Amino acid sequence: MAWSFDKTGEVILWGAVSGGVALLLKGLGFSFCSWIFIGCWFLSAATALQLSCIKVPAAGKAVVVTGCDHGIGHALALHLHQQGFRVFAGCLNDAGEGAARLREQHSERLIVLPMDVTKQEQLNAAVQEVKLQLPEREVLWGLVNNAAIMSRGYVEWVPLHTYRKIIDVNVLGMLAATKAFLPLIRRARGRVVNMSSVSGVIGTGILSPYTISKYAVEGLSDCLRLDRHSPSFASRSASTTFSL
Repeated sequence: MAWSFDKTGEVILWGAVSGGVALLLKGLGFSFCSWIFIGCWFLSAATALQLSCIKVPAAGKAVVVTGCDHGIGHALALHLHQQGFRVFAGCLNDAGEGAARLREQHSERLIVLPMDVTKQEQLNAAVQEVKLQLPEREVLWGLVNNAAIMSRGYVEWVPLHTYRKIIDVNVLGMLAATKAFLPLIRRARGRVVNMSSVSGVIGTGILSPYTISKYAVEGLSDCLRLDRHSPSFASRSASTTFSL
């Protein structure tokens, strides 16, 4: 089991919950609260860690990943392919070096798609291509919104057009991709993973354009989770690592 920041958070969270339960029982006059605390923490943390290690069967499932030209998106597309998923890798430049490396896998389960998330016509074409390429018994089970760009600078320094460009890709592009593929995801009771950042939780002045966009990503993910009209799929934002 690979350890991650998320798992550390789970252990700390359940430790805090167990401590609260122990204090409540102590206030009610129960003895052996220290042992209750240790036992609750161990059982709850162990259960949470065990659940986090459950692997999703890849058979019959396809995943769309945006921003696969390089970096995390590129590595994730290869990893999911190795795990047995059918992967539709969206690349900004489908004739570029990153797309070429993906095609070198020579696999019918790894399909490169031209995908600029700021262009609705490309997203529409990608949806149609996914429908065309999916075998009869396969479903589009996942969408990983990874495409993003970064710009540095304090609020006073950065021109407004830079903010617009960052938000256009990191927020509106993510929203557009989600809305485009959501009908297929919902049909499969699938998952949407929005790649966020610690900058979406803790503000960083020198990264103001990126920070603002990632706070919006966190809000978008919350809205998807809470949407009353979307009960048949799950949405999650990922600021560090995750597994499907």
